[in-house]
Amino acid sequence: MVKPTVISLFAGCGGSSLGYHMAGYKELLAIDFDKHAVEVFKLNFKCPIWKKDISKVTGQEILDFCNIKKGELDVLDGSPPCQGFSMSGKRKITDKRNDLFREYVRLITELEPKVFVMENVPGMARGLLKGMFNEILKILSDLDYRVKCKQLNAANYGVPQSR
Repeated sequence: MVKPTVISLFAGCGGSSLGYHMAGYKELLAIDFDKHAVEVFKLNFKCPIWKKDISKVTGQEILDFCNIKKGELDVLDGSPPCQGFSMSGKRKITDKRNDLFREYVRLITELEPKVFVMENVPGMARGLLKGMFNEILKILSDLDYRVKCKQLNAANYGVPQSR
């Protein structure tokens, strides 16, 4: 049986990767900018990981490295930085990390995965930042995908904390 494939962007130390691994996916590549997260990822997974700035990575580089063609990837997973949106942070609309979702959208367009999953925090849809949340939904909806947004509590899915 062929395992479905996934690539993780903004992979961190591998929380989503662990879920995909447990679900039987084959992770082709993970990418994160933070050197500490990459070090932890390497200790926990056999999947290749790039320590790179996502804005400097092209879809073609990913396709070539993973030896796949545009449209062949089953899932593109990404958790763009949440610090600018988090209720426990400063919630500055000018936080440059808030715009990194655009790089995720660019790579969706360049890779054309069958499905994409984008995870973030509930604070993204509250207060002044709700306008940016609506913009993100519009941009994602303008792609050739059916887009749904849902707030989930990880505690309901086996994570030992409410988040």
